[in-house]
Amino acid sequence: MNKTRICHLTSVHPWADTRILYRECASLANHGYEVHLIVANQQPGEFPGVRIHAVQAPARNRLTRMWATTQAVFQKALEVDAAIYHFHDPELIPIGRKLQRKGKKVIYDVHEHVPNQIRTKYYIPALLRPVIATAFDLFEKWMAGKMDGVVTAVDTVRDRLQPVNPLTVDINNYPEANMMYVEEDWSKKTRDVIYVGLINEIRGIRELIASLALPGTWKLSLVGTFGSSGLEAELARHPDWDRVDYLGQQPRKTVADLMAASRIGIVTFLPAPNHNKNQPNKLFEYMAAGIPVVCSDFPRWKKLVEDRGCGLCVDPADPAAIAGAVEYLLAHPDEARAMGQRGREAMESTYNWASEERKLVDLYQKILGA
Repeated sequence: MNKTRICHLTSVHPWADTRILYRECASLANHGYEVHLIVANQQPGEFPGVRIHAVQAPARNRLTRMWATTQAVFQKALEVDAAIYHFHDPELIPIGRKLQRKGKKVIYDVHEHVPNQIRTKYYIPALLRPVIATAFDLFEKWMAGKMDGVVTAVDTVRDRLQPVNPLTVDINNYPEANMMYVEEDWSKKTRDVIYVGLINEIRGIRELIASLALPGTWKLSLVGTFGSSGLEAELARHPDWDRVDYLGQQPRKTVADLMAASRIGIVTFLPAPNHNKNQPNKLFEYMAAGIPVVCSDFPRWKKLVEDRGCGLCVDPADPAAIAGAVEYLLAHPDEARAMGQRGREAMESTYNWASEERKLVDLYQKILGA
């Protein structure tokens, strides 16, 4: 029997993106679909059940990259000739509409609250940010209303787009239950604090490094890439940088091992429109690894962490508060271990990929049925 061919598209994300490849594409392949993934300007590897296509469209700047890359992705998408196309970047909205005009079903996957994200884009002049954010908000809602389905990564974005497209579902980026290894013997842990993700100012890296200057001997493991080479060079000159183990981007399995070897997971994003009502993926992955979290005291995060008793919430702009929370957990390993266990239990019962996978498959069935 022929499988239904589907195709995911990204012009920005790496081919091994956790949400796109390891969760959505892998889940759809496991449910019997013929899955294709188109990525841009990179050399992809291989993944069971997913055929990965790479297009190359080098460009001199951001605008020419967007134009050249999206056109290359579109041409490859036509070659794949799928029944459903599922794209993951706002810049691909026009490509989604072009595919629809060719009779294809199209899903828009909204990873972020983009208008709020625009309000903190450093490369856009500050006076223009609110104007562009408002214009994009109207444009995105108009286009989302024309899509065959919309997927969001959080319920707040779902609530924003569902009025314009009733077939909008939130598919949270929760980890798979078997993704993380849990090291329950605290004496075997070799790392103190770990941060995993993009490293930049708005995610609180300056304050986190500043917390190392306060009394204490704990060390920070940094896993990810810097938003700019200038910021990386600046922080590498910090007097306490010798207490940082900067590991760069690491494979998924290595990240899981690093989390298991750590005593605390930290995610202290600074207040921003795209942070306060969102939920960071790494928060749930720390919980899956069975380690306590130190996170920003945003009401949404605070409710989740305090209700489950799986960590401590702090003012992310206060290095002393960050250092104090870390020192407390390191000085009370039994309490830290109990927090980690409660976080793991919460992930297993509620914050796991199994329920989200069901929503994704149901959406595909509804669109194909229609």
